[in-house]
Amino acid sequence: MLRTHTCGELTAKNIGEKVTLCGWIHDRRDLGGLIFLTLRDRYGKTQIILDPAKYPDAHKIAEKVRAEFVLKITGKVAQRAPGQEKSEQKTGEIEIAPEHLEILNRAKTPPFEIDADVKNEDLRLEFRYLDLRRERLQKNLQLRHEMTLTIRNFFDQEKFLDIETPILVKGTPEGSREYLVPSRVHPGKFYVLPQSPQQLKQLLMLAGYDKYFQVARCFRDEDLRGDRQPEFTQIDFEMSFVESEDVIDVTEKLFVELTKKHAGNVDWEKFLENGKMRRMTYRDAMEKYGSDKPDIRFELELHDLTEISKKCGFGVFENAEKVFGLCVPKSLGEFSRKKIEELESVAKQNGARGLAWYRIGEESGAVGKNTIEKFRAELKKEFDANDGDLILFGAGDFLHAVEPLGAVRLKLGDDLKLRKSNEWAYLWVVDFPMFEKKDDGTVAAQHHPFTSPLAADFEKLETSPLECRAQAYDIVLNGVELGGGSIRIHDPELQHKIFEIFGMSEKETQAKFGHLLSAFEFGCPPHGGCALGLDRIVMLFAGEPNIREVIAFPKNQVAADLMLGAPAPMPEKELDEQNIAVKILEK
Repeated sequence: MLRTHTCGELTAKNIGEKVTLCGWIHDRRDLGGLIFLTLRDRYGKTQIILDPAKYPDAHKIAEKVRAEFVLKITGKVAQRAPGQEKSEQKTGEIEIAPEHLEILNRAKTPPFEIDADVKNEDLRLEFRYLDLRRERLQKNLQLRHEMTLTIRNFFDQEKFLDIETPILVKGTPEGSREYLVPSRVHPGKFYVLPQSPQQLKQLLMLAGYDKYFQVARCFRDEDLRGDRQPEFTQIDFEMSFVESEDVIDVTEKLFVELTKKHAGNVDWEKFLENGKMRRMTYRDAMEKYGSDKPDIRFELELHDLTEISKKCGFGVFENAEKVFGLCVPKSLGEFSRKKIEELESVAKQNGARGLAWYRIGEESGAVGKNTIEKFRAELKKEFDANDGDLILFGAGDFLHAVEPLGAVRLKLGDDLKLRKSNEWAYLWVVDFPMFEKKDDGTVAAQHHPFTSPLAADFEKLETSPLECRAQAYDIVLNGVELGGGSIRIHDPELQHKIFEIFGMSEKETQAKFGHLLSAFEFGCPPHGGCALGLDRIVMLFAGEPNIREVIAFPKNQVAADLMLGAPAPMPEKELDEQNIAVKILEK
């Protein structure tokens, strides 16, 4: 090794020892003879003091060094001068008086200061190798490493086997758009990158490996946002001979361990019920919070106003399938017209045509001016409201009535500082719909096509499939979905039935899923599992605003790698070898 110690290791116990350190120059201060350098590596920082009277050769070299030069320094550990100690640093009591200094590599002036708060994210991503030198990123990746180690150890203790699954797989419709990989050996045919190891882990259950887990790479070609990347890491696990409660129990135990070890000083146990994470059905979550991943740290629940709105005098409400309301007490703050317009903008961004409102005790706004007195009195009673309280409304079909209000509720939670960062509220959302109706009238899986319906709803598969509930469950933290899973279908006849509901012909079913259905005929055990987003989990534990801050080399918001310059055009020769002809279509 070129070094005897790291830059975060030496303390007063090492005073008098001769040591060698290697690292980057973090800063340089010339005090008219004495030169102070701060040497940095991922473990910490150590101060270097160069006195020309004692070590003229080292001082002469130090005059040439600048920020981010790579140095090797040999010298003795000394006590810092009285009053110069830094108690917040592990190395704050000592400094190195070098006898020998060697420049291992020079550096150009970086495009940004390493310890600066750089606002230009594209610049940071273009020079990600420099961005990764920053303490913030180093802490995040250290946390990610420690959490991943905890996860692996947890599953090992629970007798799960870590089994890798292929990256090049067959394309099957599971919900998201897939990345295609052309096959040179099989012209005109393609692999895809896996959205998840879903079918493969089910086949592992069929093969008899009753407890599987994997820290798996997954790929989805979908529009990005703060908590999404085109390639991401999933904590994937599956179990045989289990029911929903068994999978939920394992997942909950994992998060209890992660929270105790890595969350720091957060108040999370106050949200438990009888020592367990709270449960809420999908329907309750949507009706009370306008979201299937609700933040339950604060109140402001939605109320169903459909019945009292049927003869309210306001045509928008009377003609709506559903009407929901949200009451904001005056005690939480005053709301000007400008502020209400900001909330309306949020509602519109989430599918609403507008945001009706009514202030208790006033006849202002469309609702106050166009509704009968009886309706306004019933509103006051429904919310146990006081004069000056503000009621916001959502109207339309069920989702259009609740989802915009759910987004407005979160905006209010932020603006009114109701979402406290030191409070962590875990929640299980269960009993999701089995199916959803798409815009073209076809039926699709709410989660994925291998999810088993609740036994109580089996008969509805024939009569009213859209009313079927799934044996599915999501774990949520502070309004963020950490992951989810389900009990899977293990009966080939039931799986055939689900594909029929999707409108798939037998030929199409065999072409896409014949391998799975064939395998089911060789004795498939009941099984279920869960998939958790590692990037998203680390993001929350690190207190970061997006997952790019906890991934070493992420893509930007349009799925571009600014550092490597990907995606990039390919030479004609390589395209020819892959039997590919490129045709760019106008959108």
